[in-house]
Amino acid sequence: MTDKQATRNVTVSNREGVHLRAATSVVNLCRRYESAVWIAKGNHVVDAKSPLQLLGLGAGPGEALVLKATGPDADQAIDALARLFAAHFEETPDDPGPSSRPSTAEEGNTENDSGE
Repeated sequence: MTDKQATRNVTVSNREGVHLRAATSVVNLCRRYESAVWIAKGNHVVDAKSPLQLLGLGAGPGEALVLKATGPDADQAIDALARLFAAHFEETPDDPGPSSRPSTAEEGNTENDSGE
């Protein structure tokens, strides 16, 4: 019996691209499937079950990617992965991202914090 193959085009639609948290979501999802899953950006193809390879892809917002899977559950893996991309990796669209949030020290920094 031959393995199934599935391919789907997606666009990175979240604000930060495929950063560490998004890559972790992709890896955790893909590892649920028996099929081999790859993500391609142009000629650069990486294993979707490897967080370091995903980060090395450097996929930013608005970039087109190709999802590929080969194995007994390839269709299910690609469907689930495409849904994750469409859901912005389950991040809140209005979330300004970690780079624009004030740190705890900045939030509580006032001149009277010293207790004097």
